[in-house]
Amino acid sequence: MDWRRRWRQVWQGGWVLASLFLGGSALADEQPTLTILTELWPPYVMRGDNDELVGADLDLARAVLLQMGYRTEIKVLPWKRVLQQARLKQGDAVLDVFFESSRQQWLHYPEEPLSYSGEVLFYPADRPVKFEQLSDLKGLRVGIQADYAYSPDFLADPGVTRVPMTGEGNAIKQLHLMMAGRLDGVVLNERVGHYLLHTQGLQDQVSHGTRLLTDDNRNFLAFTHKPGHDQLAIRFSSALKAFKQTPAYQQLLARYHL
Repeated sequence: MDWRRRWRQVWQGGWVLASLFLGGSALADEQPTLTILTELWPPYVMRGDNDELVGADLDLARAVLLQMGYRTEIKVLPWKRVLQQARLKQGDAVLDVFFESSRQQWLHYPEEPLSYSGEVLFYPADRPVKFEQLSDLKGLRVGIQADYAYSPDFLADPGVTRVPMTGEGNAIKQLHLMMAGRLDGVVLNERVGHYLLHTQGLQDQVSHGTRLLTDDNRNFLAFTHKPGHDQLAIRFSSALKAFKQTPAYQQLLARYHL
């Protein structure tokens, strides 16, 4: 065999092996992407000035997952669709989901939550609602968010007229319905409610009670039941705990005035 031809074959074979090796290395170095399902829930998840997705819990989840070697894709949907897609494993995790034991059938909850904040009753300052026990809400029209994990006794009480809504912007719509007298109160997460009131210029016209209407005020990044996600939830919890001890975490909270 002509030596030039033989050398060309050796060189070409080596090039192919090198290409496969380098290509495999590049793929190995490429970070896997996790799809995060969520709804807008400011200041935890919201749109920034340039319509980009930001927020205290979203930024926190992204930062921790990035340290763990994952990129993230965020899907913003109405909450009902978020839960439906999570059940069908059409995403990898749900952002800012309350703990509910029945949800463990299709979600892996980390031990460590992203944040803490519960649901309270907001009402017009000039039409205050004395709310110490559920019977105080008898006959009142109370706006709630569809498919949220409220206290079972609140959801089951026949004396409360609950008006559920879902979809982007529904909480703001409910606040305006309340100010127009069509609702007597709206149940919102305390921090979310305060944020929305400021965006609508209603902060001086609305008050809220202190009694929580949720049994658990922890907000989680919970993982769907895809293979390996049970261990991912454990590793995420550990990484989240560690991140909360860093100056970067304190800077993140300060950025959102939390």
